[in-house]
Formats: sequence, structure tokens, C-alpha cells
Amino acid sequence: MNIKSLLLGSAAALVAVSGARAADAIIAAEPEPVEYVRVCDAFGVGFFYIPGTETCLRIGGYVRYDISGGDLLDVNSATGDETYNKRARASFQVSTASETEMGTLRTFVETRWQYDTNGLTNALGVAGNPSRVGTANGYQNDGEFSINFAWIQLGGLRVGKDESYFTTFTGYGGSVINDTLAGGYGPFDTNLISYTYNGGAFRAGIAFEQGDDSTNFAMASTAVPAVVLTAAQTNFTSGWGIDDYMPHVVIGAGYNAGMIDLSAVVAFDTRDDFVLPPVGLQVRGGWTGKLRADVTINDQASIFAMLMYGENSSAYTSWANGAATDETFSVIAGGSYQATDKVKFNTQIQWVEANTNTGGPASDEWSVVGNMNYTVVPGLVVTPELAWYDNGVAGGDEFGATLRVQRSF
Repeated sequence: MNIKSLLLGSAAALVAVSGARAADAIIAAEPEPVEYVRVCDAFGVGFFYIPGTETCLRIGGYVRYDISGGDLLDVNSATGDETYNKRARASFQVSTASETEMGTLRTFVETRWQYDTNGLTNALGVAGNPSRVGTANGYQNDGEFSINFAWIQLGGLRVGKDESYFTTFTGYGGSVINDTLAGGYGPFDTNLISYTYNGGAFRAGIAFEQGDDSTNFAMASTAVPAVVLTAAQTNFTSGWGIDDYMPHVVIGAGYNAGMIDLSAVVAFDTRDDFVLPPVGLQVRGGWTGKLRADVTINDQASIFAMLMYGENSSAYTSWANGAATDETFSVIAGGSYQATDKVKFNTQIQWVEANTNTGGPASDEWSVVGNMNYTVVPGLVVTPELAWYDNGVAGGDEFGATLRVQRSF
């Protein structure tokens, strides 16, 4: 009896110990909680919280294919025949945003890769470049890479790679592809430091810009013995980069009255006049100004107009016409109409006055562009566009066409 009781007691003890160990094993194996990606709607569509942080992230971009042709937009092959001008581009964009005690902290980066058709011309005598003598007309297809934006912004203060404040503060031209045929509305790529104040309907800002490139080329006319190059061809400068520690300065102000939005911007190109023997004085720098009005007619239609005036010596006068000592006035106007959920029409017209007394064209310059955006499915838009440009010289008017297919994400 004692032996039987001992065996039963031992068995009960073993069961109790095994149960306790099993319970311990189950508790130890409990999985840790999983943190799922959360949508962040405070900064717009497409943002989500980076796990473990309060920073919101958005990844986007587009893939685009352009086909252009016609006398205005085509390229010539090595045989001299006209052919398509094509570009395949992939854009990758990354945005971040988070709230801090000093305001919203943002970053934005856009890089572009593209395979592009680049037309070539025989550059004999152009800027006195003897290395191009004998180069045949034609085109090259090249892979290209660029960093178009890379900036940091805290509150209204922005630093980094951007496009000129003179161009972006008032906004770009019309919603057309070829919007700079007659010189456009200002320069683009630059490093800058800018500050923008937004006080409801009123906004204002200032930017200090570096410009883009500052180069000087000097070549001996003996480089091509059979060709006599002028002084202007053997010595020249290019680019609108600053030439000392003084940056270019841009100041803008705007007011949104609801149906009408008004904005104005003025820029000062701070480069000094440049003396380069034997050419002599090269006039550089100067003032440029622009006034823009946007009118929202209704939910379907809107129009805009920009009045632009500047000294030709200023790099901000991208529409300059005539000698560097002239001043040029230009007007850009256009509009958009949302005909249906899938179809939108856009147009832009630019006029540039002629400076006929100082080497400018015989008559005014004109460009007219119009297109239609057709949304095949959400995110995929096909855009056929027609363009006409008259450079003010007899026989200088040409037509062109572009077809764009773009998938945005």
C-alpha cells in the first residue's frame, strides 16, 4: 500500500511540474505587437507615417514618353532629312513632412533619368568653337541624369537646389508642353536661400540665388587657319552664375482675392559688367519685373496673363530681344477648360516686342500653343499638342507637334 501511494504521488508531482513548464512556454512565445503603416493626411494625398516616427513620407513621380515633329520641333538626321525628336523620361520624387515647434519641416527631392534625342549642328564660327569644325548635322540619343530639386524647408525658410524664385513665385506659364518657345518667363535651375510668408490671402517672399554656370572661353583664331574668327568669336562668357559673393536677389508679393489672384516679382541680376580683351565691355546684370493675374471663372474654366519687362543684360529677362543694352517687353496669356471628366483643353500665347533699331528682329515674336489632356484611366494621360512660333524674321515662322504619354504615380 505504501509503495502504491508513493508511485501515485510521484506521478501527480510530475504532471504538475510538466503543466507549469508548458504554461511558461506558452507565455514566452507570445508575439510582440506589430506596428502597421498609418496614413498621414495632414500634408496631402499619398503621405504615410514612417514606422516608429512622426515623420510623414510620400513617394511619387512619373514615366513619360514624348514624340515631336514638324519644322519647329523635329531634328535632322545625318543625311539632312527631318525625323522624330523623342524623349523617354522617368521622374522619381520623395517628399517628407513633420510638425515641429518651429513650424513644418519639409524636404523634397526629384531626380530625372531620360533617354533623349539631341540635335546637332555644325558649329563652325558659332562662339568661335574650332573643335566643332567639320561636325556633320545629325542627332545623338543619350542617357541623361539630373537632380532637379533637393531642398530643405522649415516654416517659410527654404535652402537647397530649386528653380528660380522669379519663375516659381508667380507660377509657370500655361498648362502646355512647349511653353518657352518665345523665351518663356524666367530662368530655372539654381541653388538658393528663400523665405516665403503666407498670411492667409497675402503672401510675400525673398530669395538669394546663385544662378547657373559662370564660364569664360578664350580661343586663338589661329586654331583654324583657314577660318578668320572675329574677336567676339574667340572670347566669350556664358552662364548667369554670380561672379562674387553678392547673390542675385528676387522679391515677390501676392494677394488672393478668391476669384482673382494677383502676384508680382522683381529680380536683380548682380553680375558686374565684364571687360574681356579684345572684345571690350560685356554688359551683364540688371533689373527684371513681372506681374501676373489668374482668374478662376468657374469650376471648369480659368485664364491668366503675365506682363513682363526687363533689361536684356539681366539673365532673368529670358525673353530678351535685341542688344544687351536694350530692354524688352513681353506678354504671356492663356487658359484652361475642363470639358469633361476626361478631357481638358489648354492654350498659351506669347508676344515679344521687337527691338529693330539695335540688332533685334524685323518684327515682333509670337508663339501660340494648344493641347488636349485626355485621361485614359486615372493616372494615365495622353496629350496631343500643336505649336506655332514666329521669330520675327522673314520666313521664320514654323509649326510643330508633340504627343505625350504620361503615367503619374
